[in-house]
Amino acid sequence: MTTTTTEPNPTEFEGGIVLETNGLTKKFGALTAVDDVSLEIESGTINSIIGPNGAGKTTLFNLFTGKHEPTSGSIKFRGVDIGGRKPHEIVADGIVRSYQITNFFSELTTLENVRLATQARQTGFRPTDFVRHHGSVQEPIDEARRVLERVHLGDVAQRRAANLSYGQRRHLEIAISLAADPDLLLMDEPTAGMSPEETRETVELITEIAEDVTLVLIEHDMEIVMDISDRIAVMNMGSLLARGTPEEIQQDDRVQEAYLGGGDRD
Repeated sequence: MTTTTTEPNPTEFEGGIVLETNGLTKKFGALTAVDDVSLEIESGTINSIIGPNGAGKTTLFNLFTGKHEPTSGSIKFRGVDIGGRKPHEIVADGIVRSYQITNFFSELTTLENVRLATQARQTGFRPTDFVRHHGSVQEPIDEARRVLERVHLGDVAQRRAANLSYGQRRHLEIAISLAADPDLLLMDEPTAGMSPEETRETVELITEIAEDVTLVLIEHDMEIVMDISDRIAVMNMGSLLARGTPEEIQQDDRVQEAYLGGGDRD
């Protein structure tokens, strides 16, 4: 277990642990939403978090991204405790979240949405940037085009985001997340509401992204989870019930009783 409190050399974590929680707990009054969760996320892997509604999955993501502050326990990213840090600081550290509900400017083009995200990372939107025409900021535009090609949206770069298909909108949300250049990308139900074809395309995109970004997914589609995950964490009533490979999770009697055996639940 890493105990380093000073900023480590990032190369120390190549192939190692990128995110670690120890006794992580979040209480809202008398309700314990996340209860003594200890887990490790290895660099370069696809990780899924599963469990029924109310299991604590979303609260766990909110703790990772700074929306909630831990009641107790720790969250370490690349060896540094990030519990209680502000969301924009955590994004700057390298943890980015892609939401289930699309979050972009519908009246802007696909390219402009991603350009804003790349420019925000590069400049922080200093006041002087607002008095310059966006066309003069060429570097963020070029990077935005590269990100759009990566998520297979290059051919709709000039289309208004409002006119994209549902699957394309979800991919735009992923593109905006990638524009922040994350080391760790949290994806909240990336295939929810998609057609079979859109789901297939999104799963392919996820596996492509995982070639150089560590991923943690909240996903209810068990076929997808079992197919693409390197490791799966199963939560139930705020606690970590089990953690292992897809094969280990499928064979775990506790998981069968608490979740898988009861059929798919949202």
